[in-house]
Amino acid sequence: MKHNVFRLMICSVLLVLAACAPQPVLTPASPLDSMSAEQPQPPRVEEITFQSGSFTLVGDLWLPEGTGPFPVILLNQGSGMDARANRGFSPMLERMLRAGYAVFSWDKPGVGKSTGQLSDARVLHERAQILLDAIEVMKARPDIDPHRIGLEGGSQAGYVMSLVLSMSQDIAFMICDSCPGMSGVDQSTYQAMALALCTGTPDGQADRRKELLAELDAARAYETYSQYAHYREVIEALFGTAAKVPKGYGFEVVPEEAWRLNDPEKETWWDPMEVIRHTTIPVLVLLGDQDRRMDPLQAAVAWRKALAEAGDPHSRVELFPNANHDLVVSETGCPDDDLRWLEEYVQARGYESLAAAMAAIQENPSLMSQFPFAPGYLDLIEEWLRDLRR
Repeated sequence: MKHNVFRLMICSVLLVLAACAPQPVLTPASPLDSMSAEQPQPPRVEEITFQSGSFTLVGDLWLPEGTGPFPVILLNQGSGMDARANRGFSPMLERMLRAGYAVFSWDKPGVGKSTGQLSDARVLHERAQILLDAIEVMKARPDIDPHRIGLEGGSQAGYVMSLVLSMSQDIAFMICDSCPGMSGVDQSTYQAMALALCTGTPDGQADRRKELLAELDAARAYETYSQYAHYREVIEALFGTAAKVPKGYGFEVVPEEAWRLNDPEKETWWDPMEVIRHTTIPVLVLLGDQDRRMDPLQAAVAWRKALAEAGDPHSRVELFPNANHDLVVSETGCPDDDLRWLEEYVQARGYESLAAAMAAIQENPSLMSQFPFAPGYLDLIEEWLRDLRR
């Protein structure tokens, strides 16, 4: 759930007007004027302020064409300090509007116009309460259908949205981008290991790493505590095959009793898959197989198993090949590789640098429609949402 230099660069440079989670591809800088006539008409947008305990939240409600009441999607950021501008008018939001959905997004506490500070110890519960209060705001509006309120979010938002599912009967559907299928402490440990492997392989460790990765692949479908403990042991062993290991990476293994109780009050030890197994709503899960901020292959196994038990025929888990945590095209998911590729990508399209690309996007937001996300990612979101309305 941590941000590194590459993720911050992605957010600040190419997702200025979009979420720091899946959105799209840049075009040449030259034809800005000629493209202006093709830009879509801006949708209706209304700024909304609401209260959640000591937090004051300020956000935007985007309305599609037509006459309500509309189904609505509430956007939820990951762990970063994101303003609603980072989830502003973007290709993903445009697809949602085009499918006939209103979209509500707000500044996180302490960002933009929202006030307050989330606590590290209770961040999931505080964010869940904010989301619950946002749902109440939507239910009170005559232009919103209170029976068709959905959630979308990525990374840490997967825990927040799952927690809300256990607390509310008002959710009609959910879209999860790069949402872990394990506890937060396990996700953080995997992230530290996967990023450490990007630093290289010490002499004599290549074969050992290959063996351990094969063992990890077999361990991902753990169901018992002993199998879970083995999964964590393999991750610990993989640290030994990295050229550089981060200081203080020793995240605890969830104790057996806590693992069995799975109490959401123990936020970092809580596994949201127990909630998903009992949900009655359709869920769309979107993952990238080169994600190094979470274990995407374990997540695919866990989400598919949980949703199969839940039984909604509209639920779906899609694992996109060659895509990272942001569902951006990536060969390795390693930050340095992604940053190098992105620099080459924008330069090949006429930009001198990433900073120049950012300036072009600020001048012409429609350029975001060409950002290199996983092929089919945006299409799947729009098609899935349209199917829900049929």
